[in-house]
Amino acid sequence: MLPPLASTPRGLRVGAMIVGACAALVLSRDTFVDARGRSAALAGSLAGQGIVAAPSNVVWVDGPRGALGSFGPSSRALVRGAAAEGEASDLFLVDTALSPEGVLVGVGEVHNLTETSGADESLPVVRGQVVAYVSRPMIEGASPTVHVLDLRGHPASASAEWPRMERAQHAISNWQATGRLRGIGRRTLAVDAPAGEGEKAAEVSVALEQEAVVIRAGASEARVSLAAEPVALVGGAPLPGWLRAEDGEIARPGNLVTWAVDRVRTVIGDEAMQYVKMVGLGVIDTVKQQTENAEDSAEQIANEMGQANLGVATRQEPTDPELGWPPAPLDPWVTPPLEGEGQWRQQGGDEFLRKLPGLPPAFVTTFIRPDRSRKVVRVFVALWDPRQVELHMMSGTVEPKGATGEAGPGLIPRTPEVMKRVVAGSNAGFQALHGEFGMMADGVVYLPPKPFAATVAVRRDGTTAFGTWPENPQIPPWMMSYRQNMTVMVQDQKFNPYQRTWWGGTPPGWEDKTHTVRTGICLTKEDFVAYFYGADLSPEALSQAMIQVRCSYGIALDMNAGHSGLEFYHVAKSEELPALGRPLQHDWEAEGEVAGLEGWRFRGRRFIRGMGLMNFPRYIRREARDFFYMTFRHVLPGEALASAVPGKAGEGEWRVKGLPHHGFPYAVAVTEVRPDASRPDFTLRVLKMDPRAVKAAPTGNEGKVVALVGPGGPGASAEGLGLWHAEGVFSIGAAPPAAGASRIATGSATAAAGMNAVAAVGVQDDGGMLVYAEVLGAGAPAAGSATGDAGVAAPGGGGERAGSAGAVGDPRDAQALENFVKGLGCSSRLLLARRLDLALGGDTDLSGSAVHAPTGAGVVRLVRAGTPGAGRMFEDTPIVPRETWYPLQQKRIRYFKKADD
Repeated sequence: MLPPLASTPRGLRVGAMIVGACAALVLSRDTFVDARGRSAALAGSLAGQGIVAAPSNVVWVDGPRGALGSFGPSSRALVRGAAAEGEASDLFLVDTALSPEGVLVGVGEVHNLTETSGADESLPVVRGQVVAYVSRPMIEGASPTVHVLDLRGHPASASAEWPRMERAQHAISNWQATGRLRGIGRRTLAVDAPAGEGEKAAEVSVALEQEAVVIRAGASEARVSLAAEPVALVGGAPLPGWLRAEDGEIARPGNLVTWAVDRVRTVIGDEAMQYVKMVGLGVIDTVKQQTENAEDSAEQIANEMGQANLGVATRQEPTDPELGWPPAPLDPWVTPPLEGEGQWRQQGGDEFLRKLPGLPPAFVTTFIRPDRSRKVVRVFVALWDPRQVELHMMSGTVEPKGATGEAGPGLIPRTPEVMKRVVAGSNAGFQALHGEFGMMADGVVYLPPKPFAATVAVRRDGTTAFGTWPENPQIPPWMMSYRQNMTVMVQDQKFNPYQRTWWGGTPPGWEDKTHTVRTGICLTKEDFVAYFYGADLSPEALSQAMIQVRCSYGIALDMNAGHSGLEFYHVAKSEELPALGRPLQHDWEAEGEVAGLEGWRFRGRRFIRGMGLMNFPRYIRREARDFFYMTFRHVLPGEALASAVPGKAGEGEWRVKGLPHHGFPYAVAVTEVRPDASRPDFTLRVLKMDPRAVKAAPTGNEGKVVALVGPGGPGASAEGLGLWHAEGVFSIGAAPPAAGASRIATGSATAAAGMNAVAAVGVQDDGGMLVYAEVLGAGAPAAGSATGDAGVAAPGGGGERAGSAGAVGDPRDAQALENFVKGLGCSSRLLLARRLDLALGGDTDLSGSAVHAPTGAGVVRLVRAGTPGAGRMFEDTPIVPRETWYPLQQKRIRYFKKADD
């Protein structure tokens, strides 16, 4: 439901009220001015404030209010205006004083409601207190957005559960932005209606009805309810595919200090605030230099990292030669090194941060001292293996201020599939005010890319990529998300190749020598990803830390206490979250419900204790500023299988060593398990295969062989339900899922009465892994195999395997196989009358015994494919002088032209 009318008085100038009252007394009925006349007068008044608007672009929300109207609430007008002729328009809310006859006698506060630097707003339509308009993007690839404003303010329920202080902070922020303590309610819908081939996007328009906003895009039309939560069509039907609604929930304000800084900035301006911060940080740094003691560093660092014994906690784990992880320790810059300096400490496998089963922890941490003149200065480093961890980008509900008017949800997706894999979150780059550096998240462009800006991106396959954006602003089709910030800080272990002089700590043009909280992110030369955090850093100190960590491409992120930090998370269903067994240390640990996902809880920990002024826990909740979050990837081997019959060592544990992976992540894993307690000798040999790690190759000289698979099921049939592999995905169906898909097996979907089944395959719903299970000692491979029992070559290649329990013809096998594969999370599966003719690496079976490679028609060659990780992009972007890149980055986004201009 819409909230009740707010009774907040408008911020009109007192002088305007007095003039208006006098005018109301002296003007006669003959001086009546219609709406067109007062619109022209208002447009003329706004021109003096630098807002160009035609009288026809003024829409009045309120008319004259009577004889004493000048002393009551203002008469509001919505004005579509621009900073200059020919520029894109914004939408302004203007408080005015009108005489009883409708004469404009005063202009009060003017508030820009849109501030879309890369979009043009349409003339709004008004119905009562509800306003609707279209924001048309000027940026290639961005979607038009429809905005519905409620001038009565945010509903009181939006912040009802917040602490009193946060409600007061939010009210003051609303007052500064809109002149109303309740603010202005907003609902946004993006219009993704595609254009026809060779055509421009469909024209979008809006209209308001009593209970709905009507959105038209070309021939498409939708009537969206003004009251439904979540957003739906009138009548309750879901939105059509060409419309998507933003989550309208507002984010809680930041901590009191950072919030106050932002509020003062809106009053005195950003440049003045930079001077204030420069002076303040200089004073703080001077005091620290006089009081710091290098002898206290080891103890302080141990406390900050939560380590009772630093030496034991940070001992260097040896590098696994197959994984190349964890990396070698760092070479200290400051000597002699402190205990544990540069030594990687494993993080994970505990109550605050999980690790993937069968693999070493994906995160390691350390500290390094980067400033020889100030030996107490340290940088804390969190390093992760991007083959195990995927980086994501999330736009906040306020920042960055989208160039097209589309704000982000500010919330990690509330689905079990995502939340159970969330492991960390961190700050991203500067707010849009400081450079308008580009951002796109999950295909939605919030700010377009700027040339020569340092960029971290996510490819559509999940790979994390680092590079300098070329001069061409076009977004490549392989890119899913990106975040930019300034120019590159460290490239190929060299500081500042683009000769930047401003790194955010001083007013532009001043030498940046401030020491404050600074953060960064980098790609190392080993293709790992590192996050940096330091409390008293200069730009040079942060860059030196990156060089010590062997960064090939390093980006400076956000700065200053309160805005910057990293948090680790363990998220699970309430009953599955492991017990802590001790009280929380509330200065750096937290636990609570996952808002928006009933029955789920999180436990979180700051990266270090000393992350001051953080509104902790931050990134697990809805956030106003954009951020990064990290999730575990789907990689092998996975959880061990539970045997129904105890007593056999290693049973159910996945074996990965010695298999033909040809790189990490692992391509296959094998094990044996007894799944039926009533049949203690019934044993299954099981294979799991990662579809992302293999691809079908038609020729014998293409790629490194992971497996050769002969025809499965009844002979080499090409008909019936089949198992397919295409483009990194396994699937089961009657027809190929895509052109060029390879059929691997043919079988039956479910067990039938009297069915003879000795093997089964399935595709796991969560992660897409292939599961293949065969009855040990039962069933020969399809004709053409040279495999006999126990991996010995059989004469003629077609004989049955010997075996007692579970032999061919046991009517219980089919149902047991179906239940087993289904229990591993495979809703799509096949039962096979003969086991697959399968040779790992082309020459071994699942037990590791030698076999002859399958030959003949229908054999599928699965070779190693590249898997998501991290790497460089845009490596051809040249290093250019400052006079080339600086003017391009200084341009406001509103001046970027569309591709067809």
